[in-house]
Amino acid sequence: MKVIESRANPLYKTLQRQFRVAGKLDELIWLEGPHLCQMWQAHQTGLTWLIFDASRLGDPAIEALREGVEPEQQICLSHDLFDSISSVQSHQGVLMVAPTPAAPLSVRLDRTTVLLDRIQDPGNVGTILRTCAAAGTTQVICSPGTAAVWSPKVLRSAQGAHFVLQIHEATDLSALLAQESVSNDRLPVLATALDASASLFETALPEQAIWVFGNEGQGIAPDLLAMADQRIRIEHAQPAIESLNVASTAAICLFEQRRQHRQDQ
Repeated sequence: MKVIESRANPLYKTLQRQFRVAGKLDELIWLEGPHLCQMWQAHQTGLTWLIFDASRLGDPAIEALREGVEPEQQICLSHDLFDSISSVQSHQGVLMVAPTPAAPLSVRLDRTTVLLDRIQDPGNVGTILRTCAAAGTTQVICSPGTAAVWSPKVLRSAQGAHFVLQIHEATDLSALLAQESVSNDRLPVLATALDASASLFETALPEQAIWVFGNEGQGIAPDLLAMADQRIRIEHAQPAIESLNVASTAAICLFEQRRQHRQDQ
């Protein structure tokens, strides 16, 4: 176990400068808090560092994490040093630095899939990933302009959902759907939109579908929306409310689809 108490330590300076300031550390991700670290250990292999606050030594959650990590991969920071690299104000004294999981080599739209079109808020992206995992939707495909899914804010918001999903980034969604359109057994494409749309709760949803959710301000890009087989809207009890948050919309749609087919699952 490495014990670091000085700000002059080269490893600490690397962590503090390159990751804490720039938000990245080469091809590594930053997992903060016991739950995210536990999810990594449960679903992934490979680890660069387990870093913990010296004042939390003996904490049962941290000690359980340490049992699964080689001593040379453990870094014990003084309380002040851990505070200075933590990405949250009220931290829980432990984080992992790990390799970014590789995306699957190919994309197959053969099951319910969520397409994210330029969703920019990390909290929204993370919440949608968490919703997908809870609803049993295992594949998420993101367009360029969508918040980086492996950023610390998205990881914290998703709370481990990343590790049970297949996630693709920087994908041309229109080209992907155009490629799928030549297939006779292509799944229907459902897009959320206010205009020329059917009420979600009055629509018989397919058991498997491709859902498209769009940018917080601009919605789904016109070329992508034009490729939808059906447009879906969520009717509001209060007309003064123009639209729901995109993460809320995704949750309602995916769980309504699950509700309609719950006897089939």
